[in-house]
Amino acid sequence: MKDPYTHAEKTPLPGFGNLAMRALVAQALGVALGPPQTVSTGCGLQRPFSSTSTIPEQITCPACREWMRGRCLALADTTARVLELSAEAAWQGPPTAEQLQAEELNYRALAARLG
Repeated sequence: MKDPYTHAEKTPLPGFGNLAMRALVAQALGVALGPPQTVSTGCGLQRPFSSTSTIPEQITCPACREWMRGRCLALADTTARVLELSAEAAWQGPPTAEQLQAEELNYRALAARLG
């Protein structure tokens, strides 16, 4: 039976999947890697790479949407905590407070796009 859903590609950072990793490797090393045949998904299944996405609007699997939303919110909360700690320690180096705030807002926006 064909899976009717588009799943979330399970990656360390939501929205940053195999295609982005391949682009970084190609840019850094000048070597283009082929895409994987199958990848892990947010709902715990192995699915063909072609039936996954890192774009919230394209993900139709309810369990994957819930997983990705949870990851986005957890990363946003972690970024907010790092921002608090950097303010307490008067951190001056990279990442800056503005970069941390932008990252937190980015993750919260991704989570909002997932429902």
